[in-house]
Amino acid sequence: MSKRTADSTIKGFLYQFNKTLLTIAQADEDAVVTVEGLVEDIDVLAATGELRAIQCKYHESKDKYFESLIYKPLLQMLESFSQNNSDQIQYTIFLHVPNEKLGIRDVSEETLNSALATDNKDLKKIVARISPNFSSIDFLKYVKIEFGPSIDDMEEEVKVILREFNLEGIDVDTVLYPNAITKISKLSSLKEEDKRKITKKQLLKYLSNVTTTALSIWTLSLKNRADILNLTKKQISVSLSQNSRERYFYFSVNDIEDFDDNIVVFIVNYLSKYHSKPVHLKTPMFAIEGNYDFIKDIEYRLFKKGIKSNTGLVGDNFEIDEFYREPIKRIAKGNIEEREFELRLLAVEPQPYAINHRKGDDLYFVCNFVPENIETTDINSYQIGTTNFNELEYVMSLRNSHE
Repeated sequence: MSKRTADSTIKGFLYQFNKTLLTIAQADEDAVVTVEGLVEDIDVLAATGELRAIQCKYHESKDKYFESLIYKPLLQMLESFSQNNSDQIQYTIFLHVPNEKLGIRDVSEETLNSALATDNKDLKKIVARISPNFSSIDFLKYVKIEFGPSIDDMEEEVKVILREFNLEGIDVDTVLYPNAITKISKLSSLKEEDKRKITKKQLLKYLSNVTTTALSIWTLSLKNRADILNLTKKQISVSLSQNSRERYFYFSVNDIEDFDDNIVVFIVNYLSKYHSKPVHLKTPMFAIEGNYDFIKDIEYRLFKKGIKSNTGLVGDNFEIDEFYREPIKRIAKGNIEEREFELRLLAVEPQPYAINHRKGDDLYFVCNFVPENIETTDINSYQIGTTNFNELEYVMSLRNSHE
């Protein structure tokens, strides 16, 4: 995938996330919003039982609007309508096309017929699934096109509403808004539909409790990326300045670029700054999504650099008590001259729950989504879903620049 295509894809998701936030904020108190709903991208279920189904499309690169831009969502909505045959669902195609006047428009029968007559192979598959006994007149009563603003204007609109929530002491640009985006992106990733439901009250409760900025591929794609990184560095530096902290790292190897090339260097740099003095008493843990062979390779590469790891393996078996035991230390004149091992190295794939066995003080998630199986109660947890190790080392105060 080219960088241009990737950027376009990210913008498309961000546009949908922003529209979702607006929809939640503007919904009635008792309305339930489903992210990535059963019907469309956003489903809004009112207390009356009426369902509003919204599909988002972002066409920033188009010069002007063409009817073919809505063929796919229109046919998907018709498929849903033909199978549900319900007058309780209102369909909206929410899209942005540059230079197009904002507002709501009807869909004509001519446009619908043109979509049904498409020669596109993928769209013809949707047409084939549409139940034949539907009324186009009835369907067109319940479907609308809404032309929305650009992603930048949408972002500002969301921030205005977040400010109106009056959550005092929390910066909107670098804390509230990025965390709101992260919350919606997390919901969109969940498999179970019930877990993707949220209300305005629940969103406000979540935002009122945030204390740090969650970093992810989405928040780091925002205009104020540098400001968000700088604030995260300041937030994390508070705990990093304390010597006696038991720190855990959780790495999703596919969420950060060139993991295999950089993980050993990162661990070495971390240990040299935060686990090299007698006052650094707590052994850090690095939990990595991978199997034992993957971990053993990292263990060997660290060994070649003079660093010993504890993987918890006794032969080919993992022993959790062995993993969490304290290293034997050689002390001379009150100083630790040698440790039996300097870090714990956990293979997550065969031991997904071992990280919960003993709670540390700080848990750093280097991933876009925090795994549901990891317990974070009574732990200072930080989501650092950076895309590269330069940014990770920057927020961990291991380097002075993230470039």
